[in-house]
Amino acid sequence: MTDLMTVSITCADANEAERIAELLVTQKLAACVQSTPLRATYVWQGKVETADEIGLTIKTLRDKLPALEAAVKAAHSYEVPELIATRIEWASADYEQWLRDALKP
Repeated sequence: MTDLMTVSITCADANEAERIAELLVTQKLAACVQSTPLRATYVWQGKVETADEIGLTIKTLRDKLPALEAAVKAAHSYEVPELIATRIEWASADYEQWLRDALKP
């Protein structure tokens, strides 16, 4: 089993997504952040809402998750930002080494 993780976050718009992505990479909390436009339908305060958002997929290590969460919560416009981590079951050796090297202080 590996300690490599992907984290999913949604952002209100491209500016917020870009700002958070740059923050996480600069602080070495993420090796890479990919962004994708998406449309979300969800329940908020008892009502069904639909919104255009930007989804972020973050590559990181398990031990970075607490600091990553704190950084996202401090920078995010949502009252309850999505933060969902999934373990990466397998990655090529070259990619794994690159990810680890990118997150070294």
